[in-house]
Amino acid sequence: MKEVVLKMMIRCLISIGLMIFLISGGFFVMRQLFRQSILSSANELNHTGGISEVREVLLGDMLQYIAIEGENMDNPVCLFLHGGPGLSLPYGISSRHQLETISSHCTVVYWDQRGAGKTYSTNPSDVSFTYEQVEADAKELITYLRREFEVDQIYLIGYSWGSVLGMRLVHEIPEQLYAYFGLSQVVHPLQSEQVLYDWLLDEFESTGHHQLVSSLKQLGQPPYEQASSQETFQQILNQSNAYVKWREGLPNVNVLNWMGQVLACPDLTLKEAYDTLIGASHQTLQQSQYWSQLQAVNLFEEIKEVKIPVYFATGVDDYICSVSLLQSWVEQLQAPKKEVLILDNSAHYFSNEDESIIYQWMKDLIAKKFPQAEEAPDETTVGDVFSNLLQ
Repeated sequence: MKEVVLKMMIRCLISIGLMIFLISGGFFVMRQLFRQSILSSANELNHTGGISEVREVLLGDMLQYIAIEGENMDNPVCLFLHGGPGLSLPYGISSRHQLETISSHCTVVYWDQRGAGKTYSTNPSDVSFTYEQVEADAKELITYLRREFEVDQIYLIGYSWGSVLGMRLVHEIPEQLYAYFGLSQVVHPLQSEQVLYDWLLDEFESTGHHQLVSSLKQLGQPPYEQASSQETFQQILNQSNAYVKWREGLPNVNVLNWMGQVLACPDLTLKEAYDTLIGASHQTLQQSQYWSQLQAVNLFEEIKEVKIPVYFATGVDDYICSVSLLQSWVEQLQAPKKEVLILDNSAHYFSNEDESIIYQWMKDLIAKKFPQAEEAPDETTVGDVFSNLLQ
């Protein structure tokens, strides 16, 4: 009897081992295929007057990484500032070959900032940085890009926490910028968190999540001075619908695409992909002064007038960066031109259809200053390929 049980256990373990081997083997095969596809597209751009490459640049005291992509190097330069802090997804270097609508009209630059993505992986012990260091890095990078592409000005796109850096750069160096796009723009984090806390209580009470209600009340209202308290709040927040708008029981955002583009990125090792998705943001939150400094932002007091056009896009159900606060601030902001695009199908993260709307909106605004005759091809992303394979 014991021998029979032992044989069954051995067979079971062998079966499990084979399944793990086949699944992991399939993953590595698919990863290699996607990486080759991205590199093939990059080579085609590089041989037809465009550019697609990753560069290591010295910013401040640290080697950092940027990806540059565009169909024509004479097009205007657009620099993306990712969110986080410490999370270079989306709009870090793993976004190469993802935004053809924009790269058809611009030379797009993605940057893994200090404490994020590949830059973090190369400098894992250096996460005790400040906001001032990141801003100085950004100014150096803008100077580098203006010199490298022989232009006086560039476009700037800030996403979530990157939008704080973006608006401050707009205020401080307007002569170096054509215009600014703020995606999920941060305005006043402390006020937003207070609104968010009340919304979370109502949301969890209405859906019967009593344990989460209890955890929130035990944590207390923001602000949270300790990183551990902020991380606890973040863990509770991740169990809500504040980031993603749902439709018919499914998240209305292509998270699969975001993960797929990181895992398939030919410029990232698996360790660097892990750091991009998880490792860097956790360490940055725990050790950097950046988070506490960003919590003190108040654009109502800091920035009341700018000298260049500013454009903002936000999800109608964004409870992370309050839509009402954004509208109030933009209403009082003095600018040569200003516009707010509110997207009906999004929360803090943009839905699939709203992403397409945003990129076309940005392209159209840029095209007014830099018209081109040809339209961009339809986008096919790594996530789309993953989705099709799973259907």
